[in-house]
Amino acid sequence: MNVVLRAGLRRWVGSLARITAALMVVGPWAALGLSCAHQERIVLIHPPEGNAARRSIEVEFTRQITVRDNFVRWPEEFAAVAVDHVREVLYVGSRDGTVFALEERTGAVVWELVLEGPISSKPELITTPEGQAPSAMLVGTDNGEFVSIDLATHAPSWRYRTDGTIRRAPIVFEGVVFFANSRDQIFALDVRTGEWRWQYEQEFQSGFTVQGRSGVTFVPAASLAPLAPELGQGEPGVLLTGFDNGKVVALGASSGEALWMSSVAPAEGGDFIDCDSTPLVDLPHGAVVVAGQSTGVHALSLGDGSMQWKFPVRGAGTVVMGGSGELVFASSLEGVFALSADGNLRWQTQVDPGVLSTPVIVGDTIYTTHSERGLLAFDRETGAYLAQLDLGSGMSSVPVYDPLGDRFYAISNRGVLLALGFSP
Repeated sequence: MNVVLRAGLRRWVGSLARITAALMVVGPWAALGLSCAHQERIVLIHPPEGNAARRSIEVEFTRQITVRDNFVRWPEEFAAVAVDHVREVLYVGSRDGTVFALEERTGAVVWELVLEGPISSKPELITTPEGQAPSAMLVGTDNGEFVSIDLATHAPSWRYRTDGTIRRAPIVFEGVVFFANSRDQIFALDVRTGEWRWQYEQEFQSGFTVQGRSGVTFVPAASLAPLAPELGQGEPGVLLTGFDNGKVVALGASSGEALWMSSVAPAEGGDFIDCDSTPLVDLPHGAVVVAGQSTGVHALSLGDGSMQWKFPVRGAGTVVMGGSGELVFASSLEGVFALSADGNLRWQTQVDPGVLSTPVIVGDTIYTTHSERGLLAFDRETGAYLAQLDLGSGMSSVPVYDPLGDRFYAISNRGVLLALGFSP
């Protein structure tokens, strides 16, 4: 992608980009960027009309995962954490190109591995029978490499080179890994050997596009049968993804052939025609929910890609589903939204200018990172703004919630990993 929206957005933000310290936070947060020791800091999340805390969030440890570079004016860190509960280890990459294995309790470095390019993705662990440790970890790099790391030897077992950055999470199913890169290419590889199975691609858009790329979503055949029995007959499942030309495509998982294709690009064309959101499959309604950068959020029929409904909004990202079936997403231009399952607006909350991540929902709270303001929290039912946690550099990566450990992981743009523990 030759030109990205972020550069212009940052110039527009100007002095607003330098937001002050977090609201509702006890203690001097500046110390967090300088220490990896346990910090006794508490964040209290309050409804705006009351004083009673909903939950408190304690910073259990911090870890600097990127070499500090104070000469970078707008640093960005897009990596995210994967949790290995069996080994009690956290895995995370960084823009320095290093993969870290950290002790889950303290954040101490257990081992590290340097790859050839920056890492802006979340590692994917190869699942094993319950109670057994994952055997391997899959990591994509900004240099276009997709790497399988043996977790017993801590060394790469295979590498596959592509021509575009790899930032979205892969999908693993029945011994095959599927992933997308920024050149509008979808790959299927043997997860054990890295051997090529198939690839699918749309024409690469070399003009003005928005920074980002849709990930892939997989629907197994068993889930498809009651809703779209004719879709992908003879296939183990269907992959769904979007492209920079605004196309949304359903692919057969074994063949890589397009089963249907739809478009969420504006009919008149223009600069911002991308579909960069990873598709959300709403099985109860037989829908695939995606976002076009200029046209808004769309619900497409899972069976044939036809339009069910559309909600106009600019700059929407990936849509996630809340606990009551609501559809939640963030727009870096228009704020945080919740829609009903049929596309009607429940609420909208505007935020200061900046780039917002895909929301993460934990109980009755929505969390999203903000490129200038750090980690933000909103009430799931009303959209009310609750709290902010900022280390002074903002956050760009998608936060990760670990339900087993009831812990939240977020990374600042200066490369500080925070492990946040919840208490009632």
